[in-house]
Amino acid sequence: MINNNSPKRRVYVFYILGILLSATVLTVDIFSDKSVSTYLNNKLSILSPTPLINSDFRFPEIEIFKSKSNLINENIRLKNEVIELRKLKVENEKLKIENEANKFVVKEVDSSIYDIFESSIIFKTLTNQYIISGGENLNLSEKDLVINDNSYVVGVISQVRQDRSIVSTILNPSFSIEGIDKYGNEYLITSDSKNLYVSSTNLKQENTDIKYIYTDITFGHPGQFPIIDLSSTSINIANNKITAEQEINFNINYFSNIYLLKTK
Repeated sequence: MINNNSPKRRVYVFYILGILLSATVLTVDIFSDKSVSTYLNNKLSILSPTPLINSDFRFPEIEIFKSKSNLINENIRLKNEVIELRKLKVENEKLKIENEANKFVVKEVDSSIYDIFESSIIFKTLTNQYIISGGENLNLSEKDLVINDNSYVVGVISQVRQDRSIVSTILNPSFSIEGIDKYGNEYLITSDSKNLYVSSTNLKQENTDIKYIYTDITFGHPGQFPIIDLSSTSINIANNKITAEQEINFNINYFSNIYLLKTK
């Protein structure tokens, strides 16, 4: 006798029912503009877990490291900018001081009569003289005057080369220059590198109210420029001679502003 309830028959029945159900759902989905498949897809998306790795995922530690690195680089950049700005400020202040000094010299010196050349120290010689820029190329000659920011004579040119000149300043122990006061008295001013010594060579009027001693065309100088101010210095008159001694209050270095004068 054959058993109609065998397991194989039941499996075939489930297969057939599954195929019919799938065909039914497919037919409904087609005629419902795929609303069924869309619904099922959304449900399955909610239930399925989010992948751990994707193209937009970044570990928090890596992001923090990058942020710190960016901050460090930015700090370094800002620090360098501050350093450069400070350098520019110092340079600007230096140029401002030089500009003010130049303006003062031009104001004190009649530029319609004299050419004013700003120069600089190149090096110091073994004889305590200074090599400066400017020479025959500027039409300079011996005995041309060297003045400072205040238009005081601080040296004279002793030798001239093509683009260099040797200057003997008041700091040179062998420095000497002739001068004249407002009364016409003539003087020889010498130095021992620490003090200036004033001694009259042609006394026309005895007077202690001398104040300034100037250069003069009488001695081959291009004009009158103050050499020394004796307003607060003790002046001696004896044996038909005027003498005075004054400490040198002048320093010269590679950054000093010095000017060369030349008659036009």
